Amino acid sequence: MLKYAYSYCVLAEELHFSRAAARLHLTQPALSHQIRKLEEEIGCTLLHRSPQKVVLTEAGVILARELSAALGQVNRAVEKAQDAARGDAGALAVGYCELPDAGRMTAIIRRYRAAYPGVEISLKKLPTNDQAVALVAGSIDVAFLHPPLLTSSLTLRPAGEEWIMAALPVFHPLASKKVVRLADLAGEWLIVCAEETGSFMYHDILAACGRAGFQPRLREERESWLAMLDQVACGLGVAFVPESLSGCSHIELAFRPIEDLDVRLQTAIATHGEPTRPSVSRFIDMAMSLLREAR
Repeated sequence: MLKYAYSYCVLAEELHFSRAAARLHLTQPALSHQIRKLEEEIGCTLLHRSPQKVVLTEAGVILARELSAALGQVNRAVEKAQDAARGDAGALAVGYCELPDAGRMTAIIRRYRAAYPGVEISLKKLPTNDQAVALVAGSIDVAFLHPPLLTSSLTLRPAGEEWIMAALPVFHPLASKKVVRLADLAGEWLIVCAEETGSFMYHDILAACGRAGFQPRLREERESWLAMLDQVACGLGVAFVPESLSGCSHIELAFRPIEDLDVRLQTAIATHGEPTRPSVSRFIDMAMSLLREAR
């Protein structure tokens, strides 16, 4: 039926076979053949023919009205499919950890939205290990996560790194120093990212404390960098956190570099293999371009 629907709608507008055939770039006999086939297919008479004019039957009026609306929806569906094929529409699920500025994620998404407003973006906050699982499962398309990772099925694109520094209660004696050393923290409770959440960073910190000559007392935080800062503000210890958190305007906290802690938080933009969907490929291309500009 769809094959003849447009021809019928044009004829219903013109109510004249010659004019309708001209609009459709058909011969008049070819148009008449299409209308007869349509009537046979649906089993009712749609119009009365005469040399002077075409008169629609009641069934013909209803069909013209409904087909016109349906064809409008079909055209919109085709346009959306074409937009999606070009990467101009569709959906994009982005996973991220707790640091939205890591890897310049917020700037990348703002630029992407300005370029492709038809793409619906959703954000899912997940720990790095959970993001890796979500990428493989297909529940997210892109991830801003923190390598290294144990899985090898992901494509990782470096997106930056930042030093790990100490977050201290503002009343702590070490807060008066511009820089602290690991040995200064011997005997303190150290609040760190839990081993199950960031095993590489956890063991790097442990090893650094060992080289500084002490076995640290650890409080492991599994969920949130900001929860670590809350513990510090309450006087429960000194937290090892990414440098970007030092911009927090928490009046109870002081942030200091750790001179002999060579641990950095890396950020990568990850996909499960190389992307094939245009919306994902364009996002990656735009992200890499912005990161190059920022260097």
